[in-house]
Amino acid sequence: MPEANIGEITLYYEVQGNGRPLVMIRGLGSNADHWYSQVPALSAGYQVITFDNRGMARSSDTGEPFTVRQMAGDTLGLLDALRLERPLIFGLSMGGMIAQELAINYPERLSGLVLACTHPGGPNQVRPTAEVEELFKEMVYKATPEAKRAAAPTLFDPKNLKERPQVAAEYAEVSLRHPAGADILTRQWNAVVGHDTYDRLDQIKTPTLVLTGDADVLIPPGNSEILARRIHGAKLVVVPGGGHQILVEQPEACNQAVLSFLADLDD
Repeated sequence: MPEANIGEITLYYEVQGNGRPLVMIRGLGSNADHWYSQVPALSAGYQVITFDNRGMARSSDTGEPFTVRQMAGDTLGLLDALRLERPLIFGLSMGGMIAQELAINYPERLSGLVLACTHPGGPNQVRPTAEVEELFKEMVYKATPEAKRAAAPTLFDPKNLKERPQVAAEYAEVSLRHPAGADILTRQWNAVVGHDTYDRLDQIKTPTLVLTGDADVLIPPGNSEILARRIHGAKLVVVPGGGHQILVEQPEACNQAVLSFLADLDD
């Protein structure tokens, strides 16, 4: 099992494909396996590196609280361990918050940035409704199968849940390989709550794509508009027909947007 020693923890990682390195960072409650809709398409032209965040699935954890900035340090440690000088970075949700901190604090270590379904944190973020936030927090704090099922409408477009239930079913099946418990979910949630890059986003000079789903109720698309507006030269793509899990709800459109952006960087 490939692991990188990062201080007091170890991170499980996978490398697939050849070409320019592309490091992909997952969000709250998910792990490297959840990139199943992206890895086949992206690894055809890039060396794709996926990993489990600290305390998730096959990666170890100290059991202590942590911050988004600390997780950015974990990612930097993985780059060092794999001797990746200036890879492309693709962060989803909490992973997008980690990617923001990476781009702000270590700008010399990345050459391109994709921020999907994420927010700048703090008081300037566009918050979900109280109902959506409560359902999601119930899933975080309880982490029971019932709470996770009840939270599905906060992650997927209800239209897709009704008309294409297999999309959510496949995601749930992947999640069951390494189910996340309440302890790690709560510590991830606390890290997300403490995230705030709003006043520092203008420090990001890396070419950036901001990607979101038009029906994301958990991290509303208005957050992506903020990111795109405050990051100089950022490109915003809003993909129709999906919610917070737009990457698995509309994988072809998302992958095409990412590949088009990355191809421009290769020119």
